[in-house]
Amino acid sequence: MSAPPPPQGFQGKNIRRGIDEGYDGAAYQYAYSSYRDEELIQPRAVIYPIDDSDVFKAIDYATEYKLGIAIRTGGHSFCGSSSTNGYNLQLDLSQTYTDFTWDNADHTQVTLGVSITLSKLQSKLRHKKRFIPTGQCSYVNLGGHLQTGGYGQLTRSFGLLADYVQKIRIIIANPPEARWVDRNVAEDKELFRAILGGSPGNFGVVTDVTLKVLKDEDHPLSRGFRCMFPYKEETLKKLLDILVAQDDDDNTPGDYDLIITLLSKREEEENRPMAAIVIYAQWANLKGPGQDYKSTFFDKIREAGGGREHMIPYHNILLDDEQKAMSELCSHWLFELVREYQLPYFKRLYLSNSRSIDLKEKDWSTWAAKRVQAVEGNIEDGLHIAGQFQYCGGHQSRLRVKDRDNLTSLSWRDSHFGCTLDVFYDYPGNPKQRKAFRSKPESKESRDALAKVKKAAKEWVEQNDKEGVAEQRFTKQDRRMMWGSHDLDLVAARQFYYDHEPHKYNELSALKQQLDPNCIFTANRFSIGPHPPRLIQQKVNLADAINY
Repeated sequence: MSAPPPPQGFQGKNIRRGIDEGYDGAAYQYAYSSYRDEELIQPRAVIYPIDDSDVFKAIDYATEYKLGIAIRTGGHSFCGSSSTNGYNLQLDLSQTYTDFTWDNADHTQVTLGVSITLSKLQSKLRHKKRFIPTGQCSYVNLGGHLQTGGYGQLTRSFGLLADYVQKIRIIIANPPEARWVDRNVAEDKELFRAILGGSPGNFGVVTDVTLKVLKDEDHPLSRGFRCMFPYKEETLKKLLDILVAQDDDDNTPGDYDLIITLLSKREEEENRPMAAIVIYAQWANLKGPGQDYKSTFFDKIREAGGGREHMIPYHNILLDDEQKAMSELCSHWLFELVREYQLPYFKRLYLSNSRSIDLKEKDWSTWAAKRVQAVEGNIEDGLHIAGQFQYCGGHQSRLRVKDRDNLTSLSWRDSHFGCTLDVFYDYPGNPKQRKAFRSKPESKESRDALAKVKKAAKEWVEQNDKEGVAEQRFTKQDRRMMWGSHDLDLVAARQFYYDHEPHKYNELSALKQQLDPNCIFTANRFSIGPHPPRLIQQKVNLADAINY
């Protein structure tokens, strides 16, 4: 196709590729470090709408010239699925929809814009002694996080952020209009369900949501545990054994949430020179006043880590089985980092339908600890791990206890365990050697050194894929999530992202074609189908790309 004229006439900033200054910074997002060579994150223009009118102008422009619009609120997509390339547009909502309004006198319902960060949301709720389950990344904005479920620390005890949505405001393309979608209105339920998990950003532009929130006073005895243990292979194995044992009894109370986080060693001049295991654990007091509490769970974690003498505050916060309000605990579960490392990566998220008896039979905890040690055992190989392990199963888990109308399209809610094993790669050697490589990134020596480390990183995740999934050490079924996608083409890989295949996918695809027949909100291949012909021209080398 011939090049359309550059987009213009917006109230907000409009930064165009090859025309305006600051384009590289505007196009940048989390995935850029790993996908720039694939040219997947190169929109024709990055538009920062002031309000709805700019959004409608973008839709009109895309409709006229048969282009796509990629929507981002925070740009934290790991595979660049909130960006685009070619002549397509990037709509950046990071500052557009920031309203926050309490809807009732007892502060149990709030309407807010999708441009608000999770840390700001939790802070505003905490001020009124209210809370809601969210993810742990402080600087993630609400929009994409909400549409991919909102998984986090409270998954077993209180479920997902998406479960608390009452209404959604969305701008659709056919016809171009802004409308509220209400979970309690019969004719809205199909779209409501599609927005929450169907294919984020592909049905329209979500601008605002209404959430039901929870009260501290209903859980007055809640307790938390947060600390950092020095990394040792045997310590990690012991902690993973505790995680697995939670599944021994299908009726393990829903009060217990545990996330084990791994962070690699960093260079000496940085704030965290040692490799570490960070523990986030809570007892939620779901039954309220008078509920019996026993410290056994936290005692086991403390003992596995080596006792109190090995407990270290993480970012100056140490909780050792302390009674805290749920709203305060939610603030303690947030990561203070924008991203783990400023490095390219290979990321993996795995969900498991295996039970504890299966993981014990496969000796999964030993295997996982050894896979981590394969990287941590050589601090100069240029590899850095970021990993998390979580138990989310059992009959008492709110991940599986859904509302009677099942008003989300989120898949795999019967999973028992979740795991991320990400590896970032850098130049090899000691700090002085890495500095020398960085000073001459275009030299053959530097390129060869980084290519060798990249190859090692890729082989590490591929071995995890083979042994953890294909050989069923961790899961009997390959299950993937939108927010931690393993692919660049959603249509081709839909069996891994949608349960009840093909029924659920076909229903969602039919609704997509009804609401967006011109595929305005299909700007890359990680979108629900059918895909328009323009996407075929995207440059993607799947053999050498991150492969997810």
